[in-house]
Amino acid sequence: MIMIVCHCNIIKRNDIREAVHAILAADPSGRLEPQYIYRELQKRGRCCSCFPLVASIVDEMLAEAMTLVDSPALSGSTASTKRVAAGTSRG
Repeated sequence: MIMIVCHCNIIKRNDIREAVHAILAADPSGRLEPQYIYRELQKRGRCCSCFPLVASIVDEMLAEAMTLVDSPALSGSTASTKRVAAGTSRG
């Protein structure tokens, strides 16, 4: 199902997600407020009633990313990694 986020510019949810990925690929500390996402999409907010929804999509994406970072598979939870992190390595 395709979700239209902005009816004024016909911007879909996937367009927002792709713009966020592009912004962060260009600059990991890039700004993710709706106006910057629209700039990435080469659009301008018109009525701007969609901006809260755009912000919530960004929040969801950041929460998803944090879930991935917190997962045991990515956190390096092996014993040797923990020793190195604690500053104690066995030889």
